[in-house]
Amino acid sequence: MMEYEVYPRRWGYGHIITSPVKGSVESIKVELGEKVRGQQLLAIIQDEQRNIKRILFGTTGVIETVAVKAGDKVVRGDVLLYIKEDELVWEEH
Repeated sequence: MMEYEVYPRRWGYGHIITSPVKGSVESIKVELGEKVRGQQLLAIIQDEQRNIKRILFGTTGVIETVAVKAGDKVVRGDVLLYIKEDELVWEEH
């Protein structure tokens, strides 16, 4: 099993988490509104060679959008999740 710490692209006040490989989404390990912390498992993808890829996120934030579900086919660069930056979440409360 390979682990990928994704390096998200900036998106306004958050991050876009994209697939690093072409394959099938095995499972999404987070839910809408969930607070995520460093090195948390976000998703598991099985690539075309049937290798399992664990998608990790290296910082903190809140899941704002879940763009895929288990069973979805993805290619490299497809959006999996949007994560809102942690600092702004605390400023809103």
